Formats: sequence, structure tokens, C-alpha cells
Amino acid sequence: MESQTTCPWCESDIIWDAEIGPEKNCPHCENELSGYRTLEIDLDDEEMEDQHVDPNESDWDDDDRGILRTTREIAANSSLQAILNEQFEMPECTNCREYMVEAGMQVVGEDGHFESKVSPANGLPLINKSFKVIWYVCPTCYRTDSYLDLLDRKQLLDALTPDI
Repeated sequence: MESQTTCPWCESDIIWDAEIGPEKNCPHCENELSGYRTLEIDLDDEEMEDQHVDPNESDWDDDDRGILRTTREIAANSSLQAILNEQFEMPECTNCREYMVEAGMQVVGEDGHFESKVSPANGLPLINKSFKVIWYVCPTCYRTDSYLDLLDRKQLLDALTPDI
């Protein structure tokens, strides 16, 4: 003979055999069937009066992540989208997978403190003594990444490939 039980978690019908006995866990959601727990809170009349909220008193803006920050983030997202639309590249942040914003360009090696490696294939330096790096910043987690400028990437590819 078979009996039927309904899982209180996922509300699936569970049919079990009387010879084997009832299931201890739901085969669908894997939750414990006998341990369905509810939380009951009894409030006294005094506690109910304490729950009254004065409309003139509000601490919604005390939280750092409150509505003011949310409104600010929404406003920033619209200008962020305009900036991203103008970028040539949109790298993805490795931490949070959001698109990164181009923060600026840095010139490295202008003062002669950079020494480039030379390619053994053709004797050219891998990158010039003075090269440019494009910096990107993630607007969500503030991680920064840098990439070679397009012209310096071409220089690197030319140095890595033998004369073709």
C-alpha cells in the first residue's frame, strides 16, 4: 500500500511505500520532511505599542547602503553607460564581471628607467623604451587593470613574429 505526503518546502507530492516507510528527506528539494520548522512570535500589547513608527522620526538614511546611495548609484549608472558607449574596449572585471571604465593613459619609461627585453626571433625590443598603458577601473569593486596601448601592442606583435 502506498501513502502520499506533501513536502512543506517545495509542495511536491511524495508517494512512499508502506513497506519501506516514510521518506526522511524530500527527493525533489532534499529538505528534511519531519523537521519543517516555523517561527512563531507572540507580541504583547506593550511591544505592539513600541512598534509604532513616528512619521517625523526616520532612520532610513542612517545606513550607508540606504536609499541615498541607491539613488546615487542609479544616477551614476546612466553616466557610466554613456562613458562605456564611447570606449574603444570594454574589458570585464575579473572580480565581479562588470565592465570596466577607462580611467586614463600613463606613459612609462619616458625618463629612461625602463629597459625592454629583446626578441630572440628578430632582435627587436618587445616594447619601446617609452610606451603607453591604458588604465581601467571597475565602478563596482574598484579593481584596476592596465593594458598596452594599441600602437604598443602592434610593436609587441611585430617583435614576437619573425619576418613573414
